[in-house]
Amino acid sequence: MSYLDKIERILRDYYKYLDSKGPRFVFPVAILCVFLVGVFDQYAPKEMTHSFMYLLPISFVSWFCNRIYGIALSVLCTAIWAMNNIHPEVIITVWNILSTFVFFSMLVFLLNKTRELFENEKALSRTDTLTGAINLRAFKEMVEHEMLRSEREGLTYTIAYIDLDDFKQINDTYGHSAGDQLLKSIVGTISQNLRKTDILGRLGGDEFAIFLPATDRSSVETVMQKIHIKLAELVDSLSYRTSISAGAIICEAGTHSFDQLISVADNLMYQVKSSGKNNTFYLHFPITQNNENVNQTG
Repeated sequence: MSYLDKIERILRDYYKYLDSKGPRFVFPVAILCVFLVGVFDQYAPKEMTHSFMYLLPISFVSWFCNRIYGIALSVLCTAIWAMNNIHPEVIITVWNILSTFVFFSMLVFLLNKTRELFENEKALSRTDTLTGAINLRAFKEMVEHEMLRSEREGLTYTIAYIDLDDFKQINDTYGHSAGDQLLKSIVGTISQNLRKTDILGRLGGDEFAIFLPATDRSSVETVMQKIHIKLAELVDSLSYRTSISAGAIICEAGTHSFDQLISVADNLMYQVKSSGKNNTFYLHFPITQNNENVNQTG
């Protein structure tokens, strides 16, 4: 890792740290900075222009907090700036105070709107636009984070790889718009039968994956059987002939690779395809002599 890469990683981690702390941490720090700037403003030579220094804490709060905190800090900054920059003419003092506050407020609204646009674009880059499920990139990022947490706490977790059976025939027979609508309905149905802590992602085409934290073999079978039943009811109501084939990897405590687990789950799913489809095979991981033949339907 190069020196620049290390700096980039440190800055990224620091950004995430500040973003996770929220207003309870960011706002008091910003207030402290404002008072320090005010002290400097009072004792620095009047010939020096240093009002721009108030922009730093305002920008800090506007980005990491919401608009209300930004406006509140703008009021504080304006008041402290005004105490150090009183003009003999009252009208000029009032004008300077109002113009300074308006300028600070405009910065707050500008940065707050920029943050909103940034978050929207960030969400779009992580979301499958058709189904609303997270995409592969976001799924991998979230699952790797949960894997580390589960491995640190010694918890068992599951990754299930799901593929729709005969989906191409639906597209060919009813058209791609019907296929797209089916994919959206399937995502909705699966999501309704998962816990809030579970993660559903679309890997591409008609392939999906589910991450289920803190689950053993029995609970995974219950979830997958319920999904099979609910999806069967869905496709029956639409008069389609399709089902799902899935491979579920139950991971014991230990350090595992996301790519490796996805690959194993994918291969397990294809075993279901080769064995008649419309089923789920299960496998404990890592594979040992005691569980290397646990690939069986549930």
